[in-house]
Amino acid sequence: MMLTNFCVFIGIVLVCGCIGYPDMPEELLLKALFQKYNKNARPATVLMPVVTVDHGMDLIRINSFKDNTLRTDVWERMTWHDPRLVWNPSNYFGLTSLSITPDMVWTPDVTLYNGVGEIQKADLFRRITVNSNGMLLWLFPAQLESACVYKKKNGKYDCRLKFASWTYNGLQLNLTHTDRQLGMSNFYPNPDYEIVGTNSTLNLMRYACCPEPYPDVSYQLSFKGVGKG
Repeated sequence: MMLTNFCVFIGIVLVCGCIGYPDMPEELLLKALFQKYNKNARPATVLMPVVTVDHGMDLIRINSFKDNTLRTDVWERMTWHDPRLVWNPSNYFGLTSLSITPDMVWTPDVTLYNGVGEIQKADLFRRITVNSNGMLLWLFPAQLESACVYKKKNGKYDCRLKFASWTYNGLQLNLTHTDRQLGMSNFYPNPDYEIVGTNSTLNLMRYACCPEPYPDVSYQLSFKGVGKG
């Protein structure tokens, strides 16, 4: 009897050691998805050689403005498709999404180009949501510093925040901007500043040196200092 129980115990250990935890769908899925995943490789294929990244941003607060430098709190948002991260939910107990750390996957190197000082203090450890169709959503808070232009005519400051890939051209990473605006729904007013206008544009730049296009998403913020003329 003792020998039988011992054999059963050994059998359970061997099975669990080989296949992991069959009643934990996230554990099984993570092993299946990332066994051969290379995070340094763009999620591009022969048929789809360009990775499309959609960029959006919400303004949360104007912290300060000094020496023509604007300091803001924002929420940045990026979405893209990775064909290596597609699965059938029915094979994993109906699991339709995962929450993972950014260091597990390829992520876009989209950067604030016209930053001043420490260009961007972003909480890049915020987790990424991966859906079963291969779409990824990365939403994270950031503190930005950007240069502004003072218009003496009406006492207004105009600040542009330009975002683009740091290493890829538009034939490798194409930026889009489906929001077509700077998000303001979560804005927390600062009594020292009055916002008089916002705008956002998707631009495609070409340079004499290079035949490739270079897309960027730029957010325009116009404001006045309250009681400062």
